[in-house]
Amino acid sequence: MSTSTRTPPARVSALRTLSIVLAFTAAVGLVFGTAGFSAMEADRGLAVNVTNDGDAYLGYESTANETDSGESTAVVEYRNQFGNDLDEFDVDVSIVNSGNTDASIESANTPDELEKGNASSVFVTLTCSTGADVELLFEADGSGGGTSVSLDRTHTVTCLSPAEQLEIEFVGNGSGNAKIHGPARYFPLSVEVKTNQGTYNTTVQASGKQVRKGGNVSGKTRIVRIPEYGIEKRAPNFSTN
Repeated sequence: MSTSTRTPPARVSALRTLSIVLAFTAAVGLVFGTAGFSAMEADRGLAVNVTNDGDAYLGYESTANETDSGESTAVVEYRNQFGNDLDEFDVDVSIVNSGNTDASIESANTPDELEKGNASSVFVTLTCSTGADVELLFEADGSGGGTSVSLDRTHTVTCLSPAEQLEIEFVGNGSGNAKIHGPARYFPLSVEVKTNQGTYNTTVQASGKQVRKGGNVSGKTRIVRIPEYGIEKRAPNFSTN
């Protein structure tokens, strides 16, 4: 009795081959699916639109809500959290609905590159009236190492006068000492101090902000003036009479 081997029909064989190929492809997808992002970045380039998230590839953070006319202020900050440098980085700053406000941009100091892991601020100088809310549009584009990224964000800053931001405080339990509080961008400040022993000119630094520093003012402080901004404050219970 002879035994013969049957050959599967061609159609069945083709279906079996196709099933094996599909199964293999699915397995490869499961194993290498998480690597697809890196492969795209390395071989084909990557275009990314990111959100306002400190953990995003292009981190974005607003750093100032107030400014004053003519003063350069670090308004927003960008951080490169890609795995490579952004050799070309451009930020365009404009005023949203500029026809509805008398504010204008005097200058915008923006970074032209952003190294891996580093952050850089955008400094904006506005001409604006006190109390005006100015909505700024920041349009950022960067590229490098096969990566490109773009991010458009708006941020509103309020224009305040120095008199609204600088505060003179008398301290020291009647000793007549004083401090000046305010944003760091105003310091160092040239200050005129009148005491019970005379009138002195001194410089107040951002660190410490003490009117009396280095022994260059003697006596109990009676009046503190900031001539540059027309600010003056008298010590409590002090009278010129």
